[in-house]
Amino acid sequence: MSLTLQESFDSFLLHQQNDDGNTPESLTQHERVFQLLSEYLIYYSDLFQAEEVEAPSSPQEWEASLETFIDQLMQGDQDNTPSLEGLAFERLDGEYLRDFIAWHLLRDPSVDSLMVQHAAETLLAWLEYAKAQLWLDKDVLQHWQDTIQDALPDAKRAAIAAHLLLYHIRLGGGVSPRLRGKRFETFKEGHARVAQITESELWLAFDNAPKAMIGPIALPKTILQQLRVGDVIDIELGTREGVWTIVDIGPVYPAIVYVAAEEMALPDKLI
Repeated sequence: MSLTLQESFDSFLLHQQNDDGNTPESLTQHERVFQLLSEYLIYYSDLFQAEEVEAPSSPQEWEASLETFIDQLMQGDQDNTPSLEGLAFERLDGEYLRDFIAWHLLRDPSVDSLMVQHAAETLLAWLEYAKAQLWLDKDVLQHWQDTIQDALPDAKRAAIAAHLLLYHIRLGGGVSPRLRGKRFETFKEGHARVAQITESELWLAFDNAPKAMIGPIALPKTILQQLRVGDVIDIELGTREGVWTIVDIGPVYPAIVYVAAEEMALPDKLI
């Protein structure tokens, strides 16, 4: 049987534990990275596509199938939870590592740019260990390393932008006193692409109306410096007297990855 992905994780972590140069804090961080990577691969990647099951052709067959399922569940014989223990190491690809770094990590509000950096360093160290164990072809290894290193700067930048935007909204969003007492006239929410950036303003566009830019949205220069045209922001906007304001904000994703809007729920409204 070929090496499984879980075995590669466990072997690397054991190697790190036996290395006197590692602290308990660094080991905990390594374990956290593989926990998050496993979560991404199992629940968000396409490595565990559910097999299509032929639907029962009659109500009687459906009822019999349901009874069988319940019996198996009660007896503990029904376990459909995916596991990396059955996933061959070679099934992984650099694209999954890129999306983990530049999408999945950024979904977690607690993940900052330092955590993104550490996650990339952990994965690169794991790949170096895989190289020493002769688990990876040289060209494949180089591709995976390049993919992580290429995604890292944009992922860190996006993490910084998201935290700055959240802090900006919590401080009032730069709304003028003239507008604060007025009701919003319209709202727009979802995944919006950054369409244009100036020194003090931002324009966004939604994929269902890519030519209908929304803006200008006034933002501090420190935030705008962390954004790039093509970035995708999970956002809710409102307009009062023709002025667009950010009402709620979620993750920022660099242009190298993109997830459909319906796959991401907006966070709870900020007061």
